[in-house]
Amino acid sequence: MRIEEIQFKNFRKYVDTSIRFEKADNDIHAIIADNGVGKTTFLNAMTWCLYNEEPKIKDKKEALPTLNTDVSNNSENSKEEASVSLIISDNGDRIVYKRSDIYKIHSVNSKYYEDYGKREELIDQDFSVTEIIDNVSNIIRDEETCNEYVSSFIPESIKEFYFFDGEQLDNYFLSSSNIQDQVFTLSYIFLLDSMERRLKQKEREFRNKGSSNEKSDDKLKELNDMIDTIESEKDRLNKLTKAYNDKSAELDELMTSLGTVPSLTKLEEKREKKETLKSNHEKIIKEREKSLMDLIIKESPKILANKAFEKSMELIQTKRGQEDFIYQIDEDILTDSIEECSCKVCDRLLNDELIEYIKDKKAKLYLISPEEKVLKKHDKDFKNSLNISKKYLDEEKRLLNDISTSNETIDTLEEEIQQAYNTVKVHENERTSINKRDELVKILPEKKSELDKLSDHIKDLESQKNKIEKEYDKLCIKEKQNLDTIAKRRLCQESLKVIEKVKNDIMDETRQSIEDSTKSKFFELIRKTKAYSNVKITDNYEVKLFDENNRPALSSASASEKELLALSFTLAIHSISGYESPLVVDTLLARTSGVQRTNVAQGCLDVSKNKQILLFLLDDEYTKPVQDLFKANNVIEYNLIESESEKDLTIKRV
Repeated sequence: MRIEEIQFKNFRKYVDTSIRFEKADNDIHAIIADNGVGKTTFLNAMTWCLYNEEPKIKDKKEALPTLNTDVSNNSENSKEEASVSLIISDNGDRIVYKRSDIYKIHSVNSKYYEDYGKREELIDQDFSVTEIIDNVSNIIRDEETCNEYVSSFIPESIKEFYFFDGEQLDNYFLSSSNIQDQVFTLSYIFLLDSMERRLKQKEREFRNKGSSNEKSDDKLKELNDMIDTIESEKDRLNKLTKAYNDKSAELDELMTSLGTVPSLTKLEEKREKKETLKSNHEKIIKEREKSLMDLIIKESPKILANKAFEKSMELIQTKRGQEDFIYQIDEDILTDSIEECSCKVCDRLLNDELIEYIKDKKAKLYLISPEEKVLKKHDKDFKNSLNISKKYLDEEKRLLNDISTSNETIDTLEEEIQQAYNTVKVHENERTSINKRDELVKILPEKKSELDKLSDHIKDLESQKNKIEKEYDKLCIKEKQNLDTIAKRRLCQESLKVIEKVKNDIMDETRQSIEDSTKSKFFELIRKTKAYSNVKITDNYEVKLFDENNRPALSSASASEKELLALSFTLAIHSISGYESPLVVDTLLARTSGVQRTNVAQGCLDVSKNKQILLFLLDDEYTKPVQDLFKANNVIEYNLIESESEKDLTIKRV
């Protein structure tokens, strides 16, 4: 199926115009417009025609009526209509979808105009499907039948895969919960769900037809209560699982958009701690500087004399090895000892030989310098003074070292504090998202643990239920008329197991098919053989991209690579949906530039060989390299041109 033509009549700025999409070498059509000219209205017109919905209008109460304002203000008719028609071709046949809003036009002198300040009043809406086979038209107005025709083109439940905003293309597939529901719809899982509900109902009916005696009734009540409890817990598990998956997908989206941005709260806490530490070091510096000043004031003579004391001790050590210095005795003692022939130190009598020895010592004593005498006399004092001055000098060095170390620490802390401040300032506008990410990082492990515990609890309940059921069956088997009922109940139970397995198999096969198709299409479009190694689709339908070392790489992928991945995923959904309908994309190239933009444009060309693509582009997106690429491949281009009054538009093929 492909869109052959779209016709507009009085639909907002599209007063009386149409666009026809002829198929050339490829089936891609570029619709170019300035921002605010009418591109969004064009897209809304298509979804409005099919589903009576305008997704790009956020507040319908504030939106203008579908009827062109110039028409409603100047019309001389009693009624006017705003309509959009989509003409679809399908293997030679044509189907026309047409929706019209019917308006009554009031006079400016009417009570309605006086009350509401406008002439137009919406009084009705008409939707029809015209089937044209062999030039024979069959108009259908029955609502149910018309909706069936719409569903045969693009079902409303999966329209997001056929009409979407390219600016959100890199993020939309992270809404895994919504995608999972839509994929289940495509896989007809809901039919199995319906069968499952019916079988459960029958199984319960057969269970309640058991033996009617007091013991079996009590056991049946116990069994039914347990089954109800299990069903209730399973429902709770499903809700918790869905909530967990949604939160996980939300976290992945935040991780992707925020990259490596740190937690601002933790960063601010660290900054406060560093500021406190800086303040402590500033106090230490003040204390050390005061101690240093006190030391200098009180002990500076001793500190300054340290070098003199060291020099004196060096001289003493030099002389200490000389005999005359070591054994030097006072000159008066030597004189008295010679005169009295008796040692004045030990009272020993001296012979001639000893007297001559002492005379020799006395003679040498005159050769010792005054400085040497001073050194000898004050040897002990010098040593004590040196130790004292060294102690004060060491204290001075310690205080200076503490001050220097604290200053260096303060410099480092100030740099870290400033870095933290700058980081917080840069990412302040992302604080809400960052806080949400941090909260999810914290609570998701707890939620997972809660899910695991609940799953284990359900298993325990199932085990208890099986035990109660066996006891109930024993009571029922005693009466032969219950055997048939028991057999039917067990058949229902086995059928339920088969349905559960089939559901799981279909879901696994569907997910695997989407994964294989996404991977194949992505590596075909990206034209890189080494940058990435794999694409995976999780059970929750989150899309994961891995680099050549098998590391998660989605957050580091370029904008164009993300768009090609999302485009590949979308086309994979198309392939399993069975609907070969066109792909309508708005501003696909807006988030890319340069070579990336050209790569995405080339990817669209590749896809258009097998599928129609309507590509809505802003003038800023449609750069010369893209234009050259499209012209070289005979892409048909259209311009949306606004009138001078800015009240109507025309569509011109380039």
